[in-house]
Amino acid sequence: MFSKINGHWGINSFGLKVIGIVLMVADHIHEMFYYVGAPEFLTMVGRVVAPIFLFLAAEGYHYTHSKIKYLRNLLIGFWITALMEMLLQNWLPNQHIVLINSIFGTLFLGVLAMWVFDSLKHPRQAPKTFGWGLLGLAYLLLSNVLVILLLSANSAPNLARFALFLPTALTVEGGFIFILLALFFHIFRGKKWLQAGVLVILGLALFFLNGHGDFAWLLVFAAPLILLYTGKEGRKEKWFFYIFYPSHIALLYIIATLCFPK
Repeated sequence: MFSKINGHWGINSFGLKVIGIVLMVADHIHEMFYYVGAPEFLTMVGRVVAPIFLFLAAEGYHYTHSKIKYLRNLLIGFWITALMEMLLQNWLPNQHIVLINSIFGTLFLGVLAMWVFDSLKHPRQAPKTFGWGLLGLAYLLLSNVLVILLLSANSAPNLARFALFLPTALTVEGGFIFILLALFFHIFRGKKWLQAGVLVILGLALFFLNGHGDFAWLLVFAAPLILLYTGKEGRKEKWFFYIFYPSHIALLYIIATLCFPK
């Protein structure tokens, strides 16, 4: 997890992932148990989780052998989580908790934005890739219109449910802001001070726009972790997060609903 490079201690991608997972669980404990007194600091420390995983997604995008398979895996993770949350809330309703966790959707759209950005760079040298990039851009923009139509009052119930399985900037965690953050992590890859700077600017903007009472600005504290990143991968656990993410949400929700039915 930790290593010393050029006399300085740093952290590899596996270490960042472990930190992200631990803080994510803390955040979700607050989400599931806030109504029985879970302390607020759990969600405060959880604000750094999304930037960590968006940063790691940019690294994963660079190193993956197949960007299409990477997108496919994130989309399947999003679908599995959405289906699990829908079924769980139907079978075990809890008036205090609404499951709308969709980090896989955010990561999918963030990686898609990276791929679109790269695909549109050379329209003459790679016209086919450019064409696919235009389709990706069309999805990023027009999917938001589609989901509004599906969720409108006149839509049939089945169509409204379909919208739950359509990752869009309007429906995933963090929305447009996190998608753009992922893209900037990709654009400035290898320039950690610029990546951290983007995060600091975003944190300050959120602080002045929303005030200190809104904890979103605390994502700025992911910046030091990015600066400590060594660029090394570390231990490989390719499928762990895909399994752990929906599983721990389901487990915490079931415990909260069965053990604290207020």
